[in-house]
Amino acid sequence: MIWLPFISVIAIGQAEIIPPSFFIEKTDEQVAPNILSTPVDVDDVEVLVRRGAALVAPEVELEGAEIDALGAWDVGEVLTRLREMLGISDQLLVIINGKRVPNPEVFSGFPPDALVRAELLPSEGGALYGGLPGQRVVNLVLQQHFSSYDGRTAGSRPTQGGTTSLSGDLRRSGISGEKTYLLGGQASRETALRADERRREILHDGLEAGAVTIRPSGDAWAGNAMLTRPFGAWSSVFSLNGQVRRSRSVVRFDSDIFETNRRTESLSGSAGLSRFVAGWSLLASLNGQVSRSLEDGAVDTRNENQSISLNASASRSLVDLGAGPVVANLSANLMESRSMVDRAQSRMVTGFQSQEGRASFTIPLARAVGAPVVGWIGDIHATLGGGLRDSSGGGGEELNGALAWAPRKWLRLNGAWSTNSDSISDLQRFEPLYQGAPRVFFDFRAGKAVEIAPILGGNPALKAPRSERFSLNAAIGPFTEWGMAGNFGYQASEAMDGIGVLPDLTADVEAAFPERFERDANGRLISVDLRPLNLSSSLTEGLTSGFNFSLPRPQGVAANEATVARFSLNHSLQLRNLTTLLEGRPDLNRLKGDGGGVSRQSLRAMLDVKRGRWGLNASARWQDGYRTRRNGGRDDPSDLVLKPFTAVGLKLSFQMMSSSVRASTSSEEGGARRRSSGLQVNLEVENLFDARPEARLGDGSAAPGYGRDAQDPIGRVVRLSVQRRF
Repeated sequence: MIWLPFISVIAIGQAEIIPPSFFIEKTDEQVAPNILSTPVDVDDVEVLVRRGAALVAPEVELEGAEIDALGAWDVGEVLTRLREMLGISDQLLVIINGKRVPNPEVFSGFPPDALVRAELLPSEGGALYGGLPGQRVVNLVLQQHFSSYDGRTAGSRPTQGGTTSLSGDLRRSGISGEKTYLLGGQASRETALRADERRREILHDGLEAGAVTIRPSGDAWAGNAMLTRPFGAWSSVFSLNGQVRRSRSVVRFDSDIFETNRRTESLSGSAGLSRFVAGWSLLASLNGQVSRSLEDGAVDTRNENQSISLNASASRSLVDLGAGPVVANLSANLMESRSMVDRAQSRMVTGFQSQEGRASFTIPLARAVGAPVVGWIGDIHATLGGGLRDSSGGGGEELNGALAWAPRKWLRLNGAWSTNSDSISDLQRFEPLYQGAPRVFFDFRAGKAVEIAPILGGNPALKAPRSERFSLNAAIGPFTEWGMAGNFGYQASEAMDGIGVLPDLTADVEAAFPERFERDANGRLISVDLRPLNLSSSLTEGLTSGFNFSLPRPQGVAANEATVARFSLNHSLQLRNLTTLLEGRPDLNRLKGDGGGVSRQSLRAMLDVKRGRWGLNASARWQDGYRTRRNGGRDDPSDLVLKPFTAVGLKLSFQMMSSSVRASTSSEEGGARRRSSGLQVNLEVENLFDARPEARLGDGSAAPGYGRDAQDPIGRVVRLSVQRRF
């Protein structure tokens, strides 16, 4: 699959290249947001500035119809679909209208048609906007004027029955230049799935299976509000979010059955300010959160948490080197939290504080445009950065660097390296212990499957992890009016004392962490501790590749009725995956099945199509099979061999047109209004072919715990939703 990025070159050749400009010239004044695409006359020369343009030209750009074809309910789903489409595993850095804003996540609740376009910037964009080297940046350009009332209700049920879920979502949103607001409310309810509603082949389900729940029942309510307003030269962002969740489960602990009720309440808020001062782009945000969790069951628990954080950043262009200005980004973060746990007549109060500072400098080394001496080399940008952390969970430091080179406008190369020692979050250390939902484990020692409610929560004994990462990536395209593009990457990562979870329950794992397992007098496994732990070391290497294209769209009136279609294909291949559980123990080759096997390769294909009132969104995910060895270093007849797995999802939508639809005037951005006030019906099927994880033992016999409903009791789910703009 590593040939995917180069299929365009072979099929078309360079003669058909229609590339975007790689780098957009920006003066200090142009770094500030351009609110309108207003012509400016300078000595009889008219210059048209594109509203919301980023510091660099986008690598991938989705306009209005392409955004709508994603079939998303809100901007948050647009970002998720974009990440999956382009095979991006790391967190995206989101900017709004070409500039950084405090707390950009508050814009994720807006309807997709509130966007004029969504742009994925090339790899050097992360450093230019204060992110990590190589971090991908998405520029969301909002409509100049927008207003909507939207509502959605959805119901889903597995085709096997046994549990149902219902949800409702209402929102009011508006945009008028820099003034925006959003009010929303959500509610959901899910019924329990009982053990007697599935054939799971778990021997101790017994007569009480009608009471034991595989999935708990629960309901949730949430409300959110956000507001942005200019205050003179300042821009402000305010948000408030509240949530209440309740759940009820009935689980088995050894021979006893307990009912557990949990209620969680949380409230979070943020306030942010930004402005340009003397060439500096300044941002600051204050964030606070309070939460309370009450649980009654086997052990009554009360947990309360409060946290507050202050984030600040500053960036500006420094000296001009001829190939462009050096861009400096500085940031700082202060955080303090307090946690109280009252459990089983014991009370524990903990506090956590952290301070962090980061700095990075992006240095242009060569430029293709306007540099006759070195212009033939192309665009080259280097980034150097670092950071310091100090916290009650330990200190840490970070060094990183990146080099981005565009020898041609259609070819972009990027390399990034980082090393850091990190602190440990309060949640990982001090989250209260609790029993998780029951899970089916394959016990290699006994050679059978057991169902256990694992121990979850924090681990105060965690040590600070250290890691080093290196990556090389190449992107080509887009080519022709089809926008054909590809990418290829190599990633390597090494971690020391990395924080993870317990691997599969092999003999090697149980020997390394015997305190994590509890067995009764007969040797039957009755408890597993899945709290986070430190692994001595791990090393991974892999290759990724991707290919995507979209149908060309006509211009003018015909564009509104034309078919919009985008296809993407992403492949990953692991070259090495080595883990050392404890110092002094041998390395475990997880690709061969030691210490819990992992799949060597995976593939994801996605298709988004929209024509008129109809929309289609499809995805397919394939994962290669793998082996988990009972004893490290050799295959055994009692090993667990998992088969390849494929899951397909499909969503079909139909928009019922309304007489209230109107064409926009020529002064409005985004073309004609992209959504009517009519009803839209969506039919979605998850796991279309009802695929379930399957496995055999090394001798070819059936593997206990891998019956049809054991590992995945839900299977295929059908979801029907209706939404409307009022």
